[in-house]
Amino acid sequence: MSPLTKVSKRLGLFLLPFILLGCALMPAKKEVTVEAPPSAEEKQARQQLAKAESALQEGNLEGAAQQYRQLVMAFPRSPQAAKALLRQGEIDFRLERYEQAASVFQQVINEFPVRPEGDAARLWLLRCYLRLERFNDAVETGRSLATYLPERPQRSEAAEVVAEAQEPKGNYAEAVRWYVKAYELAKEEKRAELSTKVDGALERLDRNLVLTLLAEYPDGFPNFQLQTRMVEIDMENGRLGIALQQLEVLLEEQPLHPLAETWKTMSERVEEWLKVEMTTVGCVLPLSGRYQAYGDRVLRGLVMAAQDLRSMVPGTRDIQLIIRDSGGDPGLAVAAVRDLVLAHKVVAIIGPLSRVAAEAAAKEAEKLWVPIITLSQKEGVNEIGGYVFRYFLSNEQQARALVEYAVLGLGHRRFAILYPNDNYGTRLVQLFWDQVDRLGGEIRGVEAYEPSQTDFADQIKKLVGLYYPRPESEVPDQSREGSTTANLAEESTEPLEEELLPIVDFDAIFIPDGYNQVGLIAPQLAYHDVTGIRLLGTNLWNSPKLVEMAAPYLQDSVFVDGFFTESNLPLTSQFVARYQESFGDKPGYLEAQAYDTMRLLVDGLHQPGVTSRPLLRNALLGIQALSGVAGAASVGPDGEVHKPPFLITIHRRRMEEIQVDYGVLRQRQKSLEFFTEEQRSQVPMKRLPPPETVLSTANQ
Repeated sequence: MSPLTKVSKRLGLFLLPFILLGCALMPAKKEVTVEAPPSAEEKQARQQLAKAESALQEGNLEGAAQQYRQLVMAFPRSPQAAKALLRQGEIDFRLERYEQAASVFQQVINEFPVRPEGDAARLWLLRCYLRLERFNDAVETGRSLATYLPERPQRSEAAEVVAEAQEPKGNYAEAVRWYVKAYELAKEEKRAELSTKVDGALERLDRNLVLTLLAEYPDGFPNFQLQTRMVEIDMENGRLGIALQQLEVLLEEQPLHPLAETWKTMSERVEEWLKVEMTTVGCVLPLSGRYQAYGDRVLRGLVMAAQDLRSMVPGTRDIQLIIRDSGGDPGLAVAAVRDLVLAHKVVAIIGPLSRVAAEAAAKEAEKLWVPIITLSQKEGVNEIGGYVFRYFLSNEQQARALVEYAVLGLGHRRFAILYPNDNYGTRLVQLFWDQVDRLGGEIRGVEAYEPSQTDFADQIKKLVGLYYPRPESEVPDQSREGSTTANLAEESTEPLEEELLPIVDFDAIFIPDGYNQVGLIAPQLAYHDVTGIRLLGTNLWNSPKLVEMAAPYLQDSVFVDGFFTESNLPLTSQFVARYQESFGDKPGYLEAQAYDTMRLLVDGLHQPGVTSRPLLRNALLGIQALSGVAGAASVGPDGEVHKPPFLITIHRRRMEEIQVDYGVLRQRQKSLEFFTEEQRSQVPMKRLPPPETVLSTANQ
């Protein structure tokens, strides 16, 4: 090798790193993709899409949907068709046409599976499954999408849908797990919403499930929320000391945690509860204003009960009543609840009466976790929360008792209904009809009248086939022959009007109205020869004035009420006698209801181990068949107090109690449940023995 060659080789080796470095620093040549200009057809598709989008932005949903459909039909292979189909499905979803929307989203998935619109359609289809209550489909599809969708926010949304679909199925622990998965995949701005949803699902978990989840999430999200729920459960179950210790540990270890303020509030609440006066009961009543008369009557019953129960219930401590006037005003009712709980440490509250005041007071009591027994006619007020109870004879209880006695006790199967065209009448018709259907009976006719009406001839005639002309074949022969004979005898030139007989194809008529209207209707039924049937009614019949107005036309009729002054039940007769001695007149339903409410509360307080409001609430929920002056009361799991109403009849010129054993009636109902509806109509119904021979166990 020549010297020149050696030098060249060494120089090349020396310069090689610099050459390579220079190449690395040079900008890489980019591959440029040149998009072909859109065809004329694609331009038209884009223009059509822009018009549809403009209509959508203006809020013209139907117009936009029509334009999207036209675009898809005109340019089915255009990329704009995928966008148009997706938008069409979104509009259907917004208009709550979920079946139609699901079909459109499925079309997007089928025709454009790899485009971004396909993935968007998959998520929209999940939402449709939720709205259509196809929860199993939502769970199965969502699980797959939460794994395989390309974008993390998309996978997060799929996991969220799975969680939401688990909740209606009662799988709240599983819902928490999927909310946590969605939280981990979500963007920061979405996480607060998902955290709130976790809280909602945690509220439905019991102690064992919370412990299971705590083992799965020993740290990080949602460990502290689980610990908070565990404290709430301890508070609800009356383990106040344990709850307070847990809260102190959390505050000591995590003083700056976002939940620290919540823990402080809970700790303060527990400390307040530990100071509760277990013999002090608050009462919120309208002692002024338009409902004052009712409030005064309730107060009499409460005071009398507090005095009597000391001697009647062994071991009962003296109950101190603290009375507050709501005036029927919801704002005053809320203030009264707060004052009774925070200032006087009452163990429970009785009242209010009116709908608006009861709802407002119940919501406040639920926040403070103090048991409240409302005395309101408003159905559903007990659904406000776990600390809210309601004690009032409901319309549903009346309809159930009345129909059970009529069908199972008296053997009636066919009914007519004559009712006032107002909210009360309409509601009672629905409830009565439901109960008749439940027991295999039949409604043969229904007629409404105006509440102010006094002449009921048209409604009565319609019920018995006297209002509309009958076909010749349905006119009774004796009616035609009788009228012809009368015309010939009198040698009249004008024929007499044929007197048709009423078609009474029912056993009883239900009239859900007040005594004043019933007193007018009953004689008119007899006037139109609608006899031999039984009249049925509600507690609005219970007035001596009804007997004065129409006793001869109401013999053996049956109605219900929550209290009957003339009852022979020992507790009832004793209560009536003591009340008359104390106040000089007879008690009514409100006084008896108040008396039994106090009796219910005292029974709960008297249960072993009841040392706090949560434990009192649990004790109240466990009360079954507690004897009272208005009957035996049981508390349902929803906080509604149930009590069989009194059955009352009119015999000669006085009202009398029908003593009936509801257990016997319901046993008879069970025997009928073995038959089909057609067979049941052929089963002979055995009537109950005369009232005086049937012992009552329901109201003792």
